[in-house]
Amino acid sequence: MKIAIDAMGGDNAPLSVVEGALLAGASCPAELVLIGDEPAVRGLLSKGPGLPPGTEVVHAPLVVSMDEFGPTAIRKKREASINVAMRMLAEGQVDSVVSAGNTSAVVAAAKHFVGLLPGLKRPALAVSFPTGDGRPILLDAGAHPESGALHLAQSAVLAHLYLRISRGIERPAVCLLNIGSEPVKGTRTVQRAYALIKRSGLNFIGNLEPNELFEGKADAVICDGFVGNIVMKMYEGFAEWVMGALGARIGQDRAALGAIFDDFQKSLAYQYIGGAPLLGVRKPVVVAHGRSGPSAVSNAIRLAFRITRDRICENMSALQLEQSGSPVDFRHFSALLFLENFKNRWTGAPK
Repeated sequence: MKIAIDAMGGDNAPLSVVEGALLAGASCPAELVLIGDEPAVRGLLSKGPGLPPGTEVVHAPLVVSMDEFGPTAIRKKREASINVAMRMLAEGQVDSVVSAGNTSAVVAAAKHFVGLLPGLKRPALAVSFPTGDGRPILLDAGAHPESGALHLAQSAVLAHLYLRISRGIERPAVCLLNIGSEPVKGTRTVQRAYALIKRSGLNFIGNLEPNELFEGKADAVICDGFVGNIVMKMYEGFAEWVMGALGARIGQDRAALGAIFDDFQKSLAYQYIGGAPLLGVRKPVVVAHGRSGPSAVSNAIRLAFRITRDRICENMSALQLEQSGSPVDFRHFSALLFLENFKNRWTGAPK
C-alpha cells in the first residue's frame, strides 16, 4: 500500500508534514510518498534520521496557498503538489492521499482527477465528534460552504454508508442539525432536506439542536459545510480553553491526575483525531486540519491507512448500488418534492 502525502499543504508545511510522516512511518505499515518541493523536503529529511525505508519523494514545483480559491488554483497550477498527488491516486500509482492544505483545492482536485460515486453531486468531509457515548460523525465539516437540499440529503446517504461499512452499524441514526426539533424549523433548504431524507429508507430521527450534540442521540449529524466548519472550530477553541483552565487549576496535583487529564485531552483535541475522510470520492482521501502539527499529520496518515486497508470507498460504492436511498434515488425524490410544492402553490394545499 502506498499513501501520498501533500508535503506542501498546511500552515506549517513542509516541516510539520515531513515530521508527521516520519512519525507515522515508524508504526504505519505502508509506503509513504511525500509530494512537494523536493529540495526542501529532502533538506528536512537530511536533518533527521534520513529517508525511512519504502518512502519516496516526488517533486512538485508549485503550491496552492491557503488563501487561494481552490478550483481556480488547480486549473492554473497543474504541477501543484495536491494536483500531482490526486493524479497519482487516479492513475493507481498510490492508494490514498493525505493533505492538510487548502480544503477547497483538495476537494476540487479529488472531484476532477479521482471522481465521485455514481449519482453523487459532491463529496462531504466527515469529522468524528466526541460525546459521552461514542464518536458520531458530523458532515459536511467544510468541503462546501453552501449546500442545497439535495446535497444535504446525499450527505445523509454518505454517512449511512460510511457508518455501516466502517463501524458495522446496521441502521445508523441520522439527523439534521437545526435550530429546533420541529420539521418547519430552519431555512427553507433545511426544511426541504428534512422532507427528502424522511422519504428515504434511512433511519432518520429528525432535527437535532446544537445543545444536544454531546448527548449521543445520533450516529451522524448532517449540516452544510459553513455551519459544520463553524461548529468544529468553535468546539476546538472551547476544548483548548477548557484544557488550559483545567491545567491551571490542577497545578501541583497534575502528577496525581496526569493519566486522567491526558485521556480527557485526547478525547477533546483535534490533533488526536488527525483528519477527516472526504466521503463520496471513489478512492480514499483524508483532509487534515490546516494548522496540523506532526502528531495530527501522523494520525491523519494512520486514518488513511485504515480506510485504505478496509476498502471503505470500494465497499461504500458497492453498497450504495445495492440498496434504496442511494444518491440517484434522492434526485428522484427531489423532483417529486418540487412537483408537489408546485402543485400546492396552485391548490393552496399545505406543504
